[in-house]
Amino acid sequence: MANESQAAIANAPASLPSPTAALFQKAHAKLVTLQRIDEQLHSILDQRRKLQDELREVQGQINDEFDRVIRDAQEAPARLIAQFGEPPKPRRIGSPKEALRLEVAEAG
Repeated sequence: MANESQAAIANAPASLPSPTAALFQKAHAKLVTLQRIDEQLHSILDQRRKLQDELREVQGQINDEFDRVIRDAQEAPARLIAQFGEPPKPRRIGSPKEALRLEVAEAG
């Protein structure tokens, strides 16, 4: 009888996987899925690194533009002074003022 059950198992159709084979297939599918996810993560991390590099480059360009605008703003007064001369110095409070002169003519 033991020989008959062994023969029945040996003659079982090959299309029905054993429970152990099914577990290995399931594990293999999970491993393949993990590998694909790892590849996607590496791709996403590479994209992130590239975007950070581009952002740093744009930030540098913005800083350069601010520096240029500030430098131009500082140079403009110097150009005006060179073109028109030194501006009058403001009088300080309490400094002597020029005396006002009023002449009155007699009606005659």
